[in-house]
Amino acid sequence: MAGGPVLPIGWQNGAFVPAEAVTLPLLAPGVTYAASVFEGIRAYAGPNGAALFRLQEHCERLRQSCVVLGLDEIPDPGEMTQTVVELMARNGVTEDTYIRVQVYVDGDGDMTARGPTGAAILARPRPQLTKRLEAGLRCQVSSWRRLTDNASPPRVKAAANYLNGRLAGLQAKADGYDTALLLTEDGQVAEAPGACVLLVRDGVLITPPVTAGILESLTRDTVLRQAREAGVVAGIAERVVDRTELYAASEVMLVGTGMEITPVVGVDRFTVGDGTRGPVTEALQELYFTAVRGTAPVPERWRTPIPTQQEQRP
Repeated sequence: MAGGPVLPIGWQNGAFVPAEAVTLPLLAPGVTYAASVFEGIRAYAGPNGAALFRLQEHCERLRQSCVVLGLDEIPDPGEMTQTVVELMARNGVTEDTYIRVQVYVDGDGDMTARGPTGAAILARPRPQLTKRLEAGLRCQVSSWRRLTDNASPPRVKAAANYLNGRLAGLQAKADGYDTALLLTEDGQVAEAPGACVLLVRDGVLITPPVTAGILESLTRDTVLRQAREAGVVAGIAERVVDRTELYAASEVMLVGTGMEITPVVGVDRFTVGDGTRGPVTEALQELYFTAVRGTAPVPERWRTPIPTQQEQRP
């Protein structure tokens, strides 16, 4: 949750509490055995106030992750949506903010414990990283392979899955790169740690399919829908991607809640395009930020306004 200090009010197990009171007990399976799932959600400032982006769908995906995790008590997506909105209002959020919703096995059970279910929410300011969005990142194709659906399903946003990305990211940084790209066990492109991969070849926007060891990303879905509707590319292809296509691409980008739409300017020893942010990436960034900030029409469910404290008063 890189950014500013944690906002003063948090939420845990049904109660709004001081942020410093939100803790996870050491012996809980959510800590000891990584029996935990989460969502990272963004709120963005806009001309009509701050709003949460695709909040309802984040909470629905959280429910599905809880199902696969095998929890006895699964938070209701509608109730969780309302809780996040109220928490943001209580914190007086008017600026760009990152929200972490964590659901975990509480208590002190064993590895297969299904409950009790704990849930917690914290948030902090997360300003737009303009320099990264313009200058881009250099990536290394990792020697670590992406985990598979029959081992630890990547479409589940489980905390345990992020060890895979951590190992790849540590290797990349040790070797002088900004981040990593992971391949599947078959040697095809999967995703980056915490972000999906898109590339441009001959005017076509290409991305690995949801069966290629990736998280079913809401940001990826947003970008593909916007690219299709705005006609910024000659076509869109969701298909298997070979490693060497990364070297042949005119543009590569990483997309995700944290990454937003970040250009990749180099992969391994190869420069992507001319080594700067490409025109398709820039066009998709513009479309994305008009959507999240509410300066262009979007589907009704995409933006959930955060009430001001004045609006909350009876």
